[in-house]
Amino acid sequence: MTEQQPMAAAPIKYRDDGEVDWANMWESFCGLALEGGPPHRGIEANIPIQINANSQHPNYLQVYAELCRGIYEVSGLSAHMSDATEWLAIECPIVGQAQWLAGAINQEHVAAQAHGQQLWVPIHQDFSLKSEIKSVITVVAKTTHYWTEHLPPSVKQSFAIQAQFSNVGQKLKRLFNRS
Repeated sequence: MTEQQPMAAAPIKYRDDGEVDWANMWESFCGLALEGGPPHRGIEANIPIQINANSQHPNYLQVYAELCRGIYEVSGLSAHMSDATEWLAIECPIVGQAQWLAGAINQEHVAAQAHGQQLWVPIHQDFSLKSEIKSVITVVAKTTHYWTEHLPPSVKQSFAIQAQFSNVGQKLKRLFNRS
């Protein structure tokens, strides 16, 4: 099976104050790559884990502010700096959502990881508004929309149960591995 061409980019919409209007950027989304739709970015233009991120760089703080604002506008989820400067942490209500979103975002050719209830997406001082910043916000918008509007409640519940079993398993492992 050959991979579909990446989805066409929506034009950036701006508010009257000159800020990007993330909440009104899209009227609809194409299917997720996870479900057979086109990925957001082509494999040659993927956004990998960013090394050498510098959280003290002035551009990093601008990228951080725009990513946090855009992610909140498109998903209602709060974002903040993670424990690693190359990742931005997005707080999800449940572990299963963070895990599912990470898998779906990776299929869109943007790096993502789940750490408990946090979804981590890449951040770097060299990200530009019209490329990486827009792509990260777009895949968060696309996948959280699918999670909220299209994923059946039974599937979401199974992710929550799976996370609970994993947590119990980790506790048992720690209990029996004590010396």
